[in-house]
Amino acid sequence: MSNARRGVKIGLHTLILGTLVTGTATVVVAQVQGDAALAADSAAEVVVDREAVEADIADGSADVPMTSSLAAQDVQHVVPASRSQARDPLLEGVTFTLVVDGVTTEITTAAATLGEALTEAGVALGWEDQVTGDLTAAPEVGAQIHVGRATTTYVTDQVVTPHEVEERKSSTMLEGETRVVQEGVDGDERVTSEVSLVDGVEVSRTTVVAVRTSTAVTEIVEVGTRKPVVAAAPRATTSGSGTPAPATPAEPAAPLTPADPGSNRAIAQELLSARGWDSAQWSCLDSLWQKESNWNHLAKNKSSGAYGIPQSLPGNKMASVGSDWQTNPATQITWGLNYIEGRYGNPCGAWDHSKRKNWY
Repeated sequence: MSNARRGVKIGLHTLILGTLVTGTATVVVAQVQGDAALAADSAAEVVVDREAVEADIADGSADVPMTSSLAAQDVQHVVPASRSQARDPLLEGVTFTLVVDGVTTEITTAAATLGEALTEAGVALGWEDQVTGDLTAAPEVGAQIHVGRATTTYVTDQVVTPHEVEERKSSTMLEGETRVVQEGVDGDERVTSEVSLVDGVEVSRTTVVAVRTSTAVTEIVEVGTRKPVVAAAPRATTSGSGTPAPATPAEPAAPLTPADPGSNRAIAQELLSARGWDSAQWSCLDSLWQKESNWNHLAKNKSSGAYGIPQSLPGNKMASVGSDWQTNPATQITWGLNYIEGRYGNPCGAWDHSKRKNWY
């Protein structure tokens, strides 16, 4: 590709640029004002730098010989040539594939860089758009260029933290029994993030702000470890003759009387039987609670505050069975039987302790 040469004036209004079209033998002329006829009238004014022309011819850099006898009629007037028209033919017609906004297009360009080629193709790039190619390098033949459109959005998500469960062993409850001491609560958090997308696909996410609306609370569960106590059979005694004497059953403190249907004693008798305890255990229970509260589910000890049929101390212990512990005999009886079984094994064990210690 030739470099620009010295200008030669022809007349007053026409300028020979001195740049020759590659592969031709024509002089490129730029007409400033007027036309070729005006240039012909002023042919006598042709000025040629003879030494410069001869030097160009000598080193082979001149495309067409130029002499001092060049006349206006020997000059061919053509459209002024642009830089792109003076390019090396090897760089003309570079074709590559462009994928942008979901459309695939074959692009043929003579642009010097990929960035210029995209501009010529009418592709406007955003600051964050991603291009699979060097915008400052020349386009490559057969290359596939993808323009990814970058966008940013903000989203707020709910993040739930599951609560933990803690088990605590308790010797006051039988093996296999459990009781929730503290209810568990899941934690809650609102997280706002900045999300970067390319062609609608998430490529990165950055947390902007996180607001905790509630903290996780651990659930606490008591697990029973106490083994059931089996009531020992009455021991036989020996008479003076060595003959075993019949066993003497435990004697209740109060005579066994039938329970009235629907009464507190009837409810207790039914719940006791459901646990597999026999009439001897009922006799002990009847005596025990007759002594404690006279089977009154509203009984309250004025000095200690013990409450209900089993005289729970404090009374709200019975809430572990039901929230109606203050008024429901069945709730009180169920809690009382659980307590007796866990601490003494059976009602006769509790009654025996009460007779000796005056409490159970």
